[in-house]
Amino acid sequence: MKKVLSLISIMAILLIALTGCVSVNYEVTLNKDGTADVAYIYGFEKETLQQLGTSAEDMTSDMQKNAETNAYEIETYSDDKIEGFKAKKHIENLSEISLEDAFGSENVKDSEENQIKIEKKGSKTLYSQKASIDLSGMDESTASMVTMKYVIKLPVKVGENNASEVSEDGKTLTWNLKAGEVNEINFEAGGNSSSLITIIIVIAIAVVIAIVIIAILSKKQKNDNNSYATVDTAENEDKSEESNSTESKEEDKKEE
Repeated sequence: MKKVLSLISIMAILLIALTGCVSVNYEVTLNKDGTADVAYIYGFEKETLQQLGTSAEDMTSDMQKNAETNAYEIETYSDDKIEGFKAKKHIENLSEISLEDAFGSENVKDSEENQIKIEKKGSKTLYSQKASIDLSGMDESTASMVTMKYVIKLPVKVGENNASEVSEDGKTLTWNLKAGEVNEINFEAGGNSSSLITIIIVIAIAVVIAIVIIAILSKKQKNDNNSYATVDTAENEDKSEESNSTESKEEDKKEE
């Protein structure tokens, strides 16, 4: 692969002239089949572009060419504040994911230690990463004007992690990277599934409740049967006494 022109280096040069903000977002979506979809957004503050009388296309043309060289599809990106481009591609092998593409080879290495790992354990698929993005080389003046994020989207809920933000469903992790510092990326997912444990607990509780209800109903039915038997016995005894009494009266009449 041709060496990618460091976006961070270009950014540092551009920021000498710019007074606004540069935004870099790198996003990895991990798929259940072991593939991934990778995208990074690089943009400038719209107000700054207007002040300079230039466009995001002009400012990022070289970056886009380098991204295309590395098989990324390029599309225009724009939101309320930022204008730039989005580079994206589908990855068949996770070892092809390159943090260097977005954050620069001098800040992070595409080494085996920094890679996202997938491991099969029986019916489970485990996802993990322990990486370092070293932005300590950026000075304070540059750091104050740069916003960088690293986002991981998982097919399962995350376990242990040090993300800055975790979505409500537990599947999207966001690290707000700090320029001027070494940023550690750690996460594990797919181990002990909390949702599976919850389901097992619910089923166990339901079974216990069902057993208790059956026992109560069985006991009640038994008590009812005993009550009916007692009543029948009492009625039979009354009828027997009444019959004996009738027979006794009839015998007395005969004797008279």
